[in-house]
Amino acid sequence: MSIDVTGVTKKYGDFVALDNVSVTLPTGQLTALLGPSGGGKSTLLRIIAGLDTADSGSVHIEGRDATKLPPQKRNVGFVFQHYAAFKHMTVAKNVAFGLEIRKRPKQDVQAKVAELLDLVHLSQFAHRLPSQLSGGQRQRMALARALAVEPTVLLLDEPFGALDAKVRKELRDWLRRLHDEVHVTTIFVTHDQEEALEVADEIVVINDGRVEQVGSPDSLYDTPANDFVMGFLGDVTRLGGLMLRPHDIEIDVEPGRPGAVQGRITRVLRVGFEVRLSVETADDAEVKVELTRTHAQQLGLVEGGTVWLTPAVGATTVVATQPVPA
Repeated sequence: MSIDVTGVTKKYGDFVALDNVSVTLPTGQLTALLGPSGGGKSTLLRIIAGLDTADSGSVHIEGRDATKLPPQKRNVGFVFQHYAAFKHMTVAKNVAFGLEIRKRPKQDVQAKVAELLDLVHLSQFAHRLPSQLSGGQRQRMALARALAVEPTVLLLDEPFGALDAKVRKELRDWLRRLHDEVHVTTIFVTHDQEEALEVADEIVVINDGRVEQVGSPDSLYDTPANDFVMGFLGDVTRLGGLMLRPHDIEIDVEPGRPGAVQGRITRVLRVGFEVRLSVETADDAEVKVELTRTHAQQLGLVEGGTVWLTPAVGATTVVATQPVPA
């Protein structure tokens, strides 16, 4: 059982948001829809949720044709970037809302709310108003509210996008642990590559309304289907017509390795334990190289120095067909 999207196309006037998209999202997994802004990932999520309709194609959720079903009959939980909390209700009442409108017995509602608040570590804040919570706490409340109705699928649209970097990091660690506990099929939209690589079981890379590649974080990072996927999943540079990652370049201060490209260091930037070099080669190309501070010190690398660059053994490379992303 899974979510099966088949031949989905969606246009807004002349703009093609999704172009004949077909993808299967496995049951029980945490899947990331990853891509640049305007690439179509949020549109796909909204069509799965029933918040938007496709011009053509179909959506099946857990074997059931949901293409024409309204959102309330798809049994999905939805969490937006902005929490849309009921400001006049306590945290507990916000979480209980979906259960109460379904006329669940009061005792069952209280038990479920207590269970969920414990799960998201908000039990001590049950009687506070949303305005009295931090941004991270409000997002956890929104997730508890979505889980309260026991959805078949949990859909998250850039849930941590409005939070600062430290809180985002804490929440994505928490989301991964939460998913491992509740095992609900979860799909989340993000344009943050690190977030997708760290949290997801599977990543769907979407660009210009099309699916570029689907796979595990390791498979996409190690064997990208094309230069777009490689460039979107981490820093890249170009060396002799190949795209590769800056940390996958061997650097020497003396010639010796077969096929090495000679260059001159034009910039040395230290960022914590890492040193980032800009190297200008004979064809006026700028190559980015990353290495540890210890390695850079051992080599005695300085601006103006001459070095030789070679792709590391086993490095992931793609033949470059477009400019390296800035």
